[in-house]
Amino acid sequence: MEDIEAFSVTYRARLDEAELAKSVPENITLEVSSPGVKRVVRIPQDLERFKDRPMYVKYFREVAETGSTSEGDGIFRLVSFDIEKKCCTWGLADVRINREKAGKGRPLSKRQREWCLDTTFDSLCLVRLHSEI
Repeated sequence: MEDIEAFSVTYRARLDEAELAKSVPENITLEVSSPGVKRVVRIPQDLERFKDRPMYVKYFREVAETGSTSEGDGIFRLVSFDIEKKCCTWGLADVRINREKAGKGRPLSKRQREWCLDTTFDSLCLVRLHSEI
């Protein structure tokens, strides 16, 4: 918030100077917005802050049989994370897209509720907040 306030004070002072010099059009507008519901989550800095929110997670995993990597993604909830070990444990988030896999109008199954995914911080390609809106 302090950064926004500092920017606003500086911007307003410069705008006032430009108005006095008659170098600003009268119909100028300034639009300010936030990253919103699709905010990218910084790893590991934002994990604690957004741990209770559903997140879209795109990740790489090693295929044991071939030694190659494959990409996976889903809407997960953060179960736990360890800063020192640089890893996370994810579970399926209780959101519509995950519930529909059990059948329309049905809750998550026991198997879905117990499912977990362990990832390292390095294996995470993209983590962003998920909204059903």
